[in-house]
This record gives sequence, structure tokens and C-alpha cells, in this order.
Amino acid sequence: MRRFIFALSVLCCSQAIAAPIAPDSPRWQFEGAPPQVVEHQGKRALYLVGTNAMLADANFDTGVIAFDMAVPNTKQSFPSVIFRGQDGGNYEHFYLRPHQNGNPDSMQYTPVINGMTAWQIYKPYNAQTMFPVGVWMRVRLEIGEDSARVFVNSDTPTLVVHDLKRERKAGFVMLKGSLGGAYFANIDITPGAQDAAPAEPLAELIPGHVRTWSVSAPFAEADALAAAGANRLQDVSWTRLAIESNGIANLARVAPWTEKAPTVLARVVVRADRTRSVAMRFGFSDRVRVYLNGALLFTGDDSQASRDYRFLGTVGLYDALQLHLRRGDNDVVFAVSEGGGGWAAQAAFPEMDGLTLVE
Repeated sequence: MRRFIFALSVLCCSQAIAAPIAPDSPRWQFEGAPPQVVEHQGKRALYLVGTNAMLADANFDTGVIAFDMAVPNTKQSFPSVIFRGQDGGNYEHFYLRPHQNGNPDSMQYTPVINGMTAWQIYKPYNAQTMFPVGVWMRVRLEIGEDSARVFVNSDTPTLVVHDLKRERKAGFVMLKGSLGGAYFANIDITPGAQDAAPAEPLAELIPGHVRTWSVSAPFAEADALAAAGANRLQDVSWTRLAIESNGIANLARVAPWTEKAPTVLARVVVRADRTRSVAMRFGFSDRVRVYLNGALLFTGDDSQASRDYRFLGTVGLYDALQLHLRRGDNDVVFAVSEGGGGWAAQAAFPEMDGLTLVE
């Protein structure tokens, strides 16, 4: 009899956890504009415009987050769901982009690390779909230990996240209406194990790809440029940062970005067996100045829309320099300033004969 009562209590508890969360549930905590509980197309819904609705007590790790959503227009907006939230600057984030409906980036996943989004770094985690505007659609996230599958009005995944980029840690769940607004109804959060997505394809990196950077704490931009230009590197405190699986260094992993300190120095030491000229391919986000032994060689800006209105500022080995190295150790320093979307550096030396990247 005791076993029966215990089993019944577990079942009841499980059903309670999986029960839909009412739009007017006292569990919701709101940020931003006042929320509205409304009737929309036959469903009782939360209508969020510039409002965040948080379940601080969710303690969500793995499981399913599902809800009906209706976006009322195609204004520039990012209605979304956040999960495994730790604080306002650290969480996993999935969002739709109604203003890009039908385009290759109509939905996106990004980790948020130390307050910095990173969609310019993890560009494979965009997806193209055409979702309805003004009517209900079903959104479902199946979140495993290190991966996720996202279904938007579909029985097959519209986006597969092979590798969730943040360290796994349970946390809050949040719905965001963004500036264009969104309706949310039939909100279900069901904890439980989920099948892992296929492993992320590994990037093919050449032998001369920089795999570890030395990264400074954030500076005011003028201070960072002064240190790099004077080659005063012995006074800088450095943190070792390994690249991501795609070969890019996510500089936000080192320290938080602020408006007063938006620039870090990312350094690699290249040891040459003799005086020589070598090619370096590189990428960055958003703005960079590249120095060799204190001499400024390159200034670039790859901010979103800096080239045309559809330029996203994604990171790749799109630029190249010829470096005139001296015999021995050479300091290659990127002063990287960020404005939003991904704080990043990447570099590779296609011809490594006579060169060593000093760890």
C-alpha cells in the first residue's frame, strides 16, 4: 500500500510540473512594460510588448519548453524564449525575427555570456522558415544536456543546436515579447531527459590556426590602443582563452563588456627562425586594430550593416595581411572593440615553415 501511495504521489507531482502555466499565474515575474492577459483568437494569453515574463523558480535544465505564439506584425522584433538563465547577462537564447520572415536568419540561437550575445560567432545556428503572422503557431524546444531541437509550427526540427555553448547549469525560463510584441498561450515546461542531437561537425583548421589566445581584461578603447601602440604588454594581465569548435575566440568568455570598457587586447606570439615575411588570414568582430610589435598594420570595422543593410558582421577568415617578422618572438596584437552580436578574434598562418606559435 505504501508503494502505491508513493507511486501515486510521484505521478501527481509529475503531472503538476507538466501542467500548463496560466497567463495570470502568480509564478510570473515581469520586467519592462506592464503585461496584459487577454483573449486572442480563442485562447487566453499573455500579451508582451517590450516585456519579459520570467519563471525564476523554474530551475530548468533538460526537458521540453512548449507554447503557442502569435506575432502580430513584421516589425523589427525578437520574440523569444530564454532558458538556463543565471542572471541578466548569462543564459541560452532562442528567438524569431519577424522582420526577416522567410530569410536564412528568420530564427536564431545564441548563447549570452557576460552580457554579450554571440550570433555573429555561431552563424550555423540560424535557420530559414516561413512562419504565420497574426495567427497561432506552436513552438517547441526539446533541450538535452548539451544540445537542443527547435520546432516552429512543424513536426520536424526547424533548427538543430548541436552544441549549446554555455556551461550546463539549471536556471530560470523567460519569455520575451520584444518591441513588436507577441502573444503566448498554452505554456508548458516539462523537465526530463531528451535525446542528444548529432555531434557538431568539427571545423577543419589548418596547422597554423591560432588555437589559444592571450586576452586582456577590458579597457577603455583609447587606453587599449595606447598600450598596443606602445607595445607595453608586460604591464597587461593576460588570460589564456581557447578557441571555439569553429576556430573563433569568443572574447566575452574572459570578462564582461561595458560601454566604458568595450575593448580587449588579444595576443599571439609568433616565433620566427629568421627575418621573413609571412601571410596571416584573420577575422574579428566588431572593430579591430592589428599591431605587429607595436606597429599599427590594419584598421577594420565589420559591425552589422557596416557594408550594406543585410551585412550581418559574421566572423570568418575574410581579411589578410603580410607580416614582416623579425627573428625570434613577435607580438601580434588585436585590439578588438565590440558593439553587439559577438566579441571575437580569429587568425591563421597558412605557411608555418620556420614559424612557431608560442603557447
